[in-house]
Amino acid sequence: NRFSMIKEAIRNTEAAFENSGYWIHDHPKRVILMMLLIVVFLAFQLPSIQFDTSTESFFEKDDPTLLEYDAFREQFGRDEIVLALIHPKDVFEITFLEKLKAFHQELEETVPHLDEVRSLVNVTSMRGEEGELIIEELMEDWPETEEEIAQLRKRVLDNKIYRNFLVSEDGLYTAVMIRSNAFAESIQEEALDAMLEGGFEEEEQQPSGTSDSEAPEEPLQRLSDEQNTEFVGAIKQVAANHRTLDFPIDLGGSPVMVSDLKQKMFEEMPKFVISSILMIALLLSLLFRRISGVILPLLTVVLSLFSTIGLFSMTGTKLTIISQILPSFLLAVGVGYSVHLLVIFYRHLRDQGNKREAIGYALGHSGLAILITSLTTAGGLLSFSPVKVAPVSDLGIFGAAGVLICVSFTLILLPALLALIPFSSDSKKKTPNQKNPADRILKSCGDFAVSRPWFVIAVSLGIALISSIGAAQLQFSHDPIQWLPDGHSLRSANQAINDHMKGSANLELVVRREGENAVKDPEFMNRLEEFNQFAETQTYKDILIGKSSSIVDTVKEINQVLNEDQEEYYRVPQDRELIAQELLLFENGGTDDLENLVDTPFSQSRITLKSTWVDANQFVGLLEQLEPKVNQLFGGEISFTLTGLIPMMVKTITFVMEGMMISYLIAGFVITLLMIVLLASLKLGLWSMIPNFLPILVGLGVMGMLGLPLDAMSILVGSIAIGLAVDDTVHFMHNFRRYHLIHGDVRLAVEKTLTSTGRALLLTTIVLSSGFFIFTISTMNNLISFGLITGLTIIVALLGDILLAPAMMTLIYRNHESKRVST
Repeated sequence: NRFSMIKEAIRNTEAAFENSGYWIHDHPKRVILMMLLIVVFLAFQLPSIQFDTSTESFFEKDDPTLLEYDAFREQFGRDEIVLALIHPKDVFEITFLEKLKAFHQELEETVPHLDEVRSLVNVTSMRGEEGELIIEELMEDWPETEEEIAQLRKRVLDNKIYRNFLVSEDGLYTAVMIRSNAFAESIQEEALDAMLEGGFEEEEQQPSGTSDSEAPEEPLQRLSDEQNTEFVGAIKQVAANHRTLDFPIDLGGSPVMVSDLKQKMFEEMPKFVISSILMIALLLSLLFRRISGVILPLLTVVLSLFSTIGLFSMTGTKLTIISQILPSFLLAVGVGYSVHLLVIFYRHLRDQGNKREAIGYALGHSGLAILITSLTTAGGLLSFSPVKVAPVSDLGIFGAAGVLICVSFTLILLPALLALIPFSSDSKKKTPNQKNPADRILKSCGDFAVSRPWFVIAVSLGIALISSIGAAQLQFSHDPIQWLPDGHSLRSANQAINDHMKGSANLELVVRREGENAVKDPEFMNRLEEFNQFAETQTYKDILIGKSSSIVDTVKEINQVLNEDQEEYYRVPQDRELIAQELLLFENGGTDDLENLVDTPFSQSRITLKSTWVDANQFVGLLEQLEPKVNQLFGGEISFTLTGLIPMMVKTITFVMEGMMISYLIAGFVITLLMIVLLASLKLGLWSMIPNFLPILVGLGVMGMLGLPLDAMSILVGSIAIGLAVDDTVHFMHNFRRYHLIHGDVRLAVEKTLTSTGRALLLTTIVLSSGFFIFTISTMNNLISFGLITGLTIIVALLGDILLAPAMMTLIYRNHESKRVST
């Protein structure tokens, strides 16, 4: 009874769609004006659209990992740096040092949003004279003679702090470290003014409860994506000015990665959109051979696209490296909806010659199926909304909104435009016996599946088994540098930095102790030293920790230089007062280096681990090795926090893994439920999902066999593909059920379904798969694999609907009919 009520509701809904077609035909100008007002309102938001390709963009604004990272940067500054790696003939040759100085100075003078430039030119150097600690820049007294050059070489190569920081262990490479502000300049300037007024040692924290009333805090604004682009662009320009054969410069580091990804996005988004429009126009012209059949669908989807992108801008949501696929996706999906409507409209208009009746019939015949398919596609996309990877979640929300906008424009605006356009009454009519080649192919597929259902199912099971073996080889990944094309300057620079400076990826450990000056405790300093020594021995797969540094390194160096630079004094004094005195001498020497190592009251200490840059999935194992030691040494303190670029990337991997499971489960459940309702049958709805799940398994299996990773882009394949694959199944099952109720014969119902709706299914599959295959023209590796696998999955989904679905219906209805006959 319940399913009978659903069937009656479906019939009533189809009648309502047909009546709406008549109403739209009678009031086209009113409908078009209403829709254009919506488009204009949303399109006006486009100029303020923003982009973000940063590491932080992968996190929600209130994510604890991001909040901890912001707190770290508020205290210690930005940990992400641009590293300029230079390989001269001789690092300590006077001509090279002069060029290095010029490069350094131009960076300081011209780069916007700059916090500091650190190189051999200005790095802090300590020496002792008669018990006095002298703090100066390493080359404050510029070397001029061979003897001074030799002394400089020895000082640099003997200094453990410089090693793998500004000079390679073999002394053949040097680096210039360029750090930007972590936050907007106004915030930085206020903090600097406060520091200059009170001094680093004397600065006091305001008591809680007084700051809010006297000086309300403004929320810190991170350096924007646009500001990072300006920062990196200026560095690239300075590097280009100074780069020569004897002064080769490689630029690496995460700020460069963010800038280069954004540049690639700007270069390729227009290419994808234009290619999609041209491809769709060609296919539409081949299908309909009418100008209206090309212009009207394109106009409908382009207006839908403008409206969707306007939603991004209106809500302040930024476009990311993930959401760049949305324009091409909406173009392909939206045209598919138009095709299903226009195929029926043109056929009815050709046969009956009445445009009003043709519009009403097309909406009554396909309107509900188109709406349901849009809901399944939107459901597949909405399954991303709970995913904690912010760009994926945003794509789910705005992609679903875009799909609903597309279907609204298809079912409302497109019929109104058809109503206004005059159509010739002498359209060429095909004779009843004339068959389209596509119809003959589809009919043959249907006949084969109905005649040999067990063979089709056995082959499908074999494909599923092989795909399962491939899918078992899949690995999760997050390495944005590998998204860039082979041979890209950043990829080669990153490899050189890994090889010669042992990387540029940072893991930050902040330990908080109770009480002021608690960091100066010798026992705590000993634990810091033990951790540094332990960390520098740790490796995991391709990861090598090149340096672990903290305030203990500064203390040991101070102690050594104050004791006639004797090597045996490169250790932590075991007297708290002596440590305090040495640090006071260091502060009074005019350097602010301690700001990067401890907080003002000396209650928090920072430990920086610099490692090679590799895929984030490897860092999961490294953190598992480090965490027991961290707990052992610092578990008794008030708190300790692991933050920095590495934990952010590791967290992204975790989110990707969780997100894939969540999105696939939600998409599968929601779409299965919709199929049960649409087909008004629990059994039929469940069976109908087999042709939809098989393509997902095939896509994942191919990824595993080709060694393509599951990352923040490729996890989209499953939920997007199932949302699209089920569209064809909806149209097949919807029409199969209708024709089977009329004729009571499975073979005839399959034939009529495939020779009516089948042609639209074939074209929409070609449009959709081509829309995704367009991403294979990208130079971005992640987009290439995404486009390839998604396009392949959609093709497999069509094969499932013209072969596997008819075979299943044959067995289901054969059993049903045999039972009915036996009774």
